[in-house]
Amino acid sequence: MYVRHPVGFRPIDEGDLEVLRLLHNDMTTLLQLGTIEFVSREEQVEWWKGLGKSRAARFFTLVTVPSGEVIGMLRVQHIDTVNAHCEVGLDILPVHRGKGLGAASYEMVLEFLFQHYNMHMVYLRVAEFNERARRLYGRLGFEETGRYEEYLYRHDRYWDYIIMSMTRDRYRQRGEGQPNS
Repeated sequence: MYVRHPVGFRPIDEGDLEVLRLLHNDMTTLLQLGTIEFVSREEQVEWWKGLGKSRAARFFTLVTVPSGEVIGMLRVQHIDTVNAHCEVGLDILPVHRGKGLGAASYEMVLEFLFQHYNMHMVYLRVAEFNERARRLYGRLGFEETGRYEEYLYRHDRYWDYIIMSMTRDRYRQRGEGQPNS
């Protein structure tokens, strides 16, 4: 398990599947995703069984430390080791939102990707209407670098999907990219 207090991430275990399925199917989560398809228990198990088949995507369970309580899921997708970039995203269970765990989780994954996984650029996508997430990503050091115009249909209209990215240099300039002594 990779840990950066107060959170860590680890591979998804079979015992995590139901809580992660419920998180995905929660409307406050589902409406933020690129697709709004509900997932059945059977579909969740089949998805989990296929996780190891892709070298370009990795999914993890987010947990609190030291309790190991599941707080959400981390996605590292579109992993390109030649050009050293990937997309990240995470979902926090509604009961754990507003406690700073999302920010802590992103700090942890950025440290891992830039300092240990040799990524040069990390990006994410966020719905135009998700102001709270956009502010968080800005505080973390992500900058808007593009948009998919009118990409998402939510709340009876089309919204842009905003692309935000951070390079390793920008990560280091934040002053947190130095190894711990």
